[in-house]
Amino acid sequence: MLRIIIVDDEDMIRNAIAKMIDFPALGYELIATAKNGIEAYDIICDSYPDVVLTDIKMPGLSGLELIEQATHLDANIDYIILSGYGEFELAKQAIQFGVKNFILKPTDKNELIDTLISIRDERTQRKKKSRHETSQLLNQYLFPIQECFIIESLEYLHAFESCYQRYSHLLNLPEEGLNACVCSYVEQVHIPRLQEDIHQILKSLNIALVFPFIAVKGSLLMILKSDDLNLHAIIKEKIEHLTYTNQKSSYAVFFLHKSSSHSLFETIFSKISRYNSIELIRDDGNRCPIQNNVTSPWKLSDISQDIIICTSKPELKSTLEMVFLPSHDLNTCKNLAIALFIQIDSTGTQSDIDFACHFFKRIYSVASHEELINIFIDSILSRLTTMRQSDSKSKTLIESLKEYVKTHLDSQSLSLKWIAQNHLFVSVGYLSKQFVKEEGMRFSEYLNTLRMDEATKLLSLYPSTNIKAIAQQVGFGNNPHYFSQVFKKHTGYTPSEYIDYQKE
Repeated sequence: MLRIIIVDDEDMIRNAIAKMIDFPALGYELIATAKNGIEAYDIICDSYPDVVLTDIKMPGLSGLELIEQATHLDANIDYIILSGYGEFELAKQAIQFGVKNFILKPTDKNELIDTLISIRDERTQRKKKSRHETSQLLNQYLFPIQECFIIESLEYLHAFESCYQRYSHLLNLPEEGLNACVCSYVEQVHIPRLQEDIHQILKSLNIALVFPFIAVKGSLLMILKSDDLNLHAIIKEKIEHLTYTNQKSSYAVFFLHKSSSHSLFETIFSKISRYNSIELIRDDGNRCPIQNNVTSPWKLSDISQDIIICTSKPELKSTLEMVFLPSHDLNTCKNLAIALFIQIDSTGTQSDIDFACHFFKRIYSVASHEELINIFIDSILSRLTTMRQSDSKSKTLIESLKEYVKTHLDSQSLSLKWIAQNHLFVSVGYLSKQFVKEEGMRFSEYLNTLRMDEATKLLSLYPSTNIKAIAQQVGFGNNPHYFSQVFKKHTGYTPSEYIDYQKE
């Protein structure tokens, strides 16, 4: 459901809208109402709504000012502006903030319902488009991710469960319904032709490969999305009847059946782990040699541990410069960067997948080893900091949040949602509940208290400083009016009155 709040300084209008609309039937949850812009801003900071229905003229913080301030917290909020006939020109100023929905008072129920439905449908389409773009991006980088999956799995067979979990969501592997077909007694010279013919056999039977062909000494292995035993028998017969010039023996074909995809891949990787040389072959015949970790110059576990213990940007850069050497092939380094990123960073959430896709796109666009290193540092450094603080997750999350707030008090983007998504990489719902549980107050109350404490210090130390500059330093941006409103609410004085009071 979409989360919505109603903001209006008139109790009758606010309550009437809340009662006359069946929000759940439209796919909405009414999470709060607010009697003015200041109260609404705190709710947005705490409760991360998707839609804000707001009056245009309110005391303290107008609807326009609320939208301007809230845009810094979350640019994805949709707004519906309520305005009187004399306020419509004023309301149109909100267009500069991307507002598209305006309703004249008195509010027509059907018009409001149509607007809510329109916003819901548009957001649904945006979400579908985003998921489609993410899927396309993953498909674009699917082959190197599959390669990384094999490399890491061979090194971590003793802990395959965690390795599989890191990759299964990126590779979109089903929990069950997969089987492997193994073709043995294959001479190296015949592998390209055999792979091509098997691909055509599977295509004619409308059977999809969910992973590239895997070739090891004398064998070609394919992973199929089919548990139809009759089809398996047909595949076996067709492959065994394939013949090529100078082929010395018939192929032996058998199937591996496991109860889950996890078990199937674990069995496959265990079987191929004894081979030094492994090839991954795409449908188009493109072949990627994989050197097993018995002789590999790179040890993912060693490198990732070296990266994790880095405590500063210079130290991390120095470590990466020894990994991504200019003498190494750049494409190989890109694949290694992906393997390391997934191993260190992946958690399996949708936000994690989106972030990973963004990382893959940036990595594959680089033209030099130096650029690759800088992007890796930019993407992983803040997450390493969070990881080091997360030995006792629930407690250290809040400590990390408070530390971040104190060092970024001048930022207008300090909302619970922004910090959850961009710094702590956790569910905003979980973070909200945990903060109230541990601190006994809402996040907005904590944030405003810190900001007002800092503001009173600055006003006491620098009474001649422009109030606008003080407002900017404590996170109110270019809005000294809103700063003054909040300051008076917390201290009982306007900033100017407080300065005069300190002089007495």
